[in-house]
Amino acid sequence: MLTLLLLSFLCAGASDVSAQARTSASYSGEFGSDAGSHFDQSDHEPEGPITGLRIRSNDRYIVSIQVRYGDSWSNTEGGLVGSPANVRLFLGEGIIQVLGRFGSHVEYLALRTNQGRIFAFGPSFGPGTFFTAEPSFPNMVLRSVSGRSGSSVDAIGFHWDMEP
Repeated sequence: MLTLLLLSFLCAGASDVSAQARTSASYSGEFGSDAGSHFDQSDHEPEGPITGLRIRSNDRYIVSIQVRYGDSWSNTEGGLVGSPANVRLFLGEGIIQVLGRFGSHVEYLALRTNQGRIFAFGPSFGPGTFFTAEPSFPNMVLRSVSGRSGSSVDAIGFHWDMEP
């Protein structure tokens, strides 16, 4: 009887761990160099889901990134040279995958949404190392970014969590 009770307790505990893992956040990164100053935008998550992006790039790398959380824009991470490309996400749309390339800077980013849209920034060719970033579990979307920046985006990481 004690064995049966212990067995049922262990099975219940295992199922709780499994359920918890599916709803916990995940992280991809950090992709890039160790230059620049660290930034972390996770404190913007309570303002709402990511609803837009402003990304500046040149012919070699990503110059800056700014993220809109709900109705509020984050600080611009990186430089202010060039005109930003603006992206607005639809209601209920979230970023589910990022493809990119990095060397001494983040060179290229392509963002795919749960509605099938793709947004690309920076040169699609170059000498850097390619990466793919995506959540560890289904039904997660990009909730915030972190990384390193100075006059450009030197490194970037992606924080995923359940769709709001």
